[in-house]
Amino acid sequence: MLEVLYQPYMKTAMAKGLSWQQAVRRHALPNAAIPVVTIMGFWVGLLIAGAVITESIFGWPGVGRLLVYSVKNRDYNVVQVIVLFISCSMVMANLAVDLLYGWLDPRISIEKRNE
Repeated sequence: MLEVLYQPYMKTAMAKGLSWQQAVRRHALPNAAIPVVTIMGFWVGLLIAGAVITESIFGWPGVGRLLVYSVKNRDYNVVQVIVLFISCSMVMANLAVDLLYGWLDPRISIEKRNE
């Protein structure tokens, strides 16, 4: 956030007559939020992968422990469903991150190309 506050567009926003709070809310927060959204999308994958390890170590019932149990017992149908669930959740997390990028910064959007 500190890097964003001292960018030239913040000085321009202040010169246009915006108050400090308005300039921060309209210009600084969306630009500073993009790296945070990226990290949060990455954490979704870590949480799902961490569930397998945590549930296996502590013996908690859950999808991670079920996955380990199914692999040990060669129950391929359950393994396929859990892997499909994990991959769909990762795709949905990446889609949410991409949509948030477009909402936070309108310059990041899908362009129609004339080819």
